[in-house]
Amino acid sequence: MLQHLLQSRHRALIFDCDGTIADTMGIYHAAWNHAIRTLGGPAPMSWEVFCANGGRAFHATLAEYNAANGCQLPHAEFARLAAAHADGLLDHCKPVIPVLRLILSERKRSMAVASSGQRGNVHRILRRLEIFSHFQAIVSQEDVDIERLKPAPDLFLLAAERLGVRPGDCLVFEDSPLGAAAAAAAGMEVQVIPRTWWDSYPYGDRPAGKEAAGEEAADGEGA
Repeated sequence: MLQHLLQSRHRALIFDCDGTIADTMGIYHAAWNHAIRTLGGPAPMSWEVFCANGGRAFHATLAEYNAANGCQLPHAEFARLAAAHADGLLDHCKPVIPVLRLILSERKRSMAVASSGQRGNVHRILRRLEIFSHFQAIVSQEDVDIERLKPAPDLFLLAAERLGVRPGDCLVFEDSPLGAAAAAAAGMEVQVIPRTWWDSYPYGDRPAGKEAAGEEAADGEGA
């Protein structure tokens, strides 16, 4: 599905982690809704809203949820509950298969990961999938100002800098609209990863109908 990109003009490939390399969005969605239920939140976060916020700073997404639902779920306790729930599942995460195949097939160009996730989780996922050593740079939320996560371009620009290439020579792989916007703002071409490549729902909170089928997802032909 992505093998034709092995012949693209780009000097470097930069990958988002959650939802792009790893099929983990269902894990984090379940973790968020676990925290919401535990703290007595008035409504779960929908799959669509959760995916639309992919790559955004945690505190900003929670603030938006609180404002939309007229509540004040506490940031620190929410973060603790969600992290604990996800922690029990991350060691069982699976790859997004077409992306994994591309990473394992690439032999000539440098590669990096640029993720809004926490460094420990990103490293853990890459090691779990046995691809940590394939990347020459790994950039996570700790490497930039927390207010400059996606859709700001900072993560991608730093990844390009660490690889020693110009932004315009990079091809980015992203599943989220905010991530794709961040890559575009960095002056990079974007290949969109469709949700139809995910299968991340042994974790509960399975969405229904079109959302589960991924019919609204991008077609994966690039953006």
